[in-house]
Amino acid sequence: MPTRIPRTEPRGAGEPRSNFSINPLQHVRYLYAVFVQGVFYSLPRGSFHWEESLQDTEIVITAESPLQLGTLNDRPGITFTRSPVSFFQLGFDDMLLLDAKTGKKTKSLLIPGTMVINCCSKNDLESEQLAWVTAEKIWLLRDLLMQQGFYDIGRSLQVGSPSQAGAIVQGDGADEWFCTSIVSPYHFYRTSSFLPLGRPILHEIDINMRAEAPPLVQVANGTVNPYGLPDVFPPPPFAPGAENPNVRTRDNPNGLPLVPHPLNPNILVSVRSSRADRTGVRPPSINGHVLPIASDCVEESVGSTASTTRVKV
Repeated sequence: MPTRIPRTEPRGAGEPRSNFSINPLQHVRYLYAVFVQGVFYSLPRGSFHWEESLQDTEIVITAESPLQLGTLNDRPGITFTRSPVSFFQLGFDDMLLLDAKTGKKTKSLLIPGTMVINCCSKNDLESEQLAWVTAEKIWLLRDLLMQQGFYDIGRSLQVGSPSQAGAIVQGDGADEWFCTSIVSPYHFYRTSSFLPLGRPILHEIDINMRAEAPPLVQVANGTVNPYGLPDVFPPPPFAPGAENPNVRTRDNPNGLPLVPHPLNPNILVSVRSSRADRTGVRPPSINGHVLPIASDCVEESVGSTASTTRVKV
């Protein structure tokens, strides 16, 4: 095989070079196309020799699909169709590494898939021969493909029988073309990581996932209650120069805020807040009457008298 093989990358002008880290699915198609191009580039002239120039090549090998008759110009062609891929789990949460200091998670998994290689020609035997040469080279040189990032490739290959090209070749007279398909399974691994600290997008996702909470209320003493209620009732206003009732006195040793009594506004009383989630704050009652709590133990019966039965002899 020559030391230099011309390559055509399936990318537009100005786009970054294809690789597994940026665009893995496109890179799979690119590696298959470049490998098959190299195989037929090594063949001599007259034996389906491939060249990058469409004017000099004897076979059209491209990642574009479908093949156009205007491009083929009665020459055989090979194109590639990627089947759906799946995520193959490797363990619990696919966790590979966890940094406890920063919260960085690194996950890894295997992604199996199948590439269908369509070998098209106007002769069915020629189409079948192209498929056999391509499949044999993938099986024989699988180590070369694995060096490019595949985890596994070149095994369990399937070569179909020649059939009508169908939608693979388009144009006037496309029904005269035959296609022999190769089913080539492959695996590649994917390792990705993310760092949750200082990432605004994760903060926005977390906010969107939360249920709407009740509004917060700022009370006079500076405390905030998540339920929208003050922890203590704010003290009532008093006239300037008057004695502040919210101080520790003999009548109010705890210094709790004083509010007018609901039944007698002329009397100031202290109010202690209670919450439903605190046990033992208030005993159960009905209409202000405390319900008695039955004892957990069972009292023994007392005062029982043994009965005597007389038997007449």
